[in-house]
Amino acid sequence: MAQRCVPAPFITKTYNLVDDPSSNDVVSWNEDGTTFVVWNTAEFSKLLLPNYFKHNNFSSFVRQLNTYGFRKIAQNKWEFANENFKQGQQELLTEIHRRKMAPPQPQPAGMKPGNVASPACSADELGSSSTGSLDTQASARITDLSDENEKLRNDNQKLNLELVQTKRQCNDLISFLTQSMQVEPDQIDHILNLCDREPQMVAEASGGGSGYSNGENEDECVKLFGVLVKKKRGSVENSGSK
Repeated sequence: MAQRCVPAPFITKTYNLVDDPSSNDVVSWNEDGTTFVVWNTAEFSKLLLPNYFKHNNFSSFVRQLNTYGFRKIAQNKWEFANENFKQGQQELLTEIHRRKMAPPQPQPAGMKPGNVASPACSADELGSSSTGSLDTQASARITDLSDENEKLRNDNQKLNLELVQTKRQCNDLISFLTQSMQVEPDQIDHILNLCDREPQMVAEASGGGSGYSNGENEDECVKLFGVLVKKKRGSVENSGSK
C-alpha cells in the first residue's frame, strides 16, 4: 500500500490552530517548537475549536489527539507532544496516523456498559481524568468538613453562653432566697431534691401531712414552686425594722 502523502484533516487543522500567532495567549508552541500548550481551555473551547471543528468540546479534542498518538506530558498544564508534530516541519504531518481501534474486550460479569472505558482514551488521559476527579471530590469533601467544623464551633459557643447564663440565674435565685426571703440553704437543697422525686412525695413534703391546716402557722411558711418552706424566725421583724 502506498504511503499516504496528505496529512489527516484533523492533524492539518490542529497544526494551523496551534501555529496561528494571533491566539498565542490561548494556545501556542513551546519554546523549542516540539510540543504545544493549551493555556486557556475555556477560551480555547469557546473561541477556537468552533472555527476549525464542528464542536466546542475540549474533552473530545483531547480524545482525538490520543487516537493520533499525542501524549499529555505535563501534570500541571495541557501540554501535548507527538514526534512528528513540530513547528515549521509540516512535511512530518503525513507520518501521523490514526491508531487502529482495538477490538472490544469481553465485559466482566456484573459490570455495567457505562463502566467500560473507550478504546480511544489513552492511559495518559484516563490518568489525568481520574486524578482530576479525585482532586475535585477531595476538595469538595474538605470544604464540607470545614463548614461542618465551623457550625460545630458556633454551636459550642452558643451552648457555653447558655450555660454561663443558666449558672448566673441559678446563683441569683439562690442569693434571692437566702437574702430576701431568709430561706436557709438546707431548705433550698431540699426544694431542688424534690424536683427529682415522685409527685406524691412532693405533695407530702409540701404540707399534706405537716399539720399546717386551716391556715395554721401560715405566717411562718412560704410556698415556693408549690412547696411550703419555713422562713427564718425573726425575718419579718428584721425586714420591718429596716
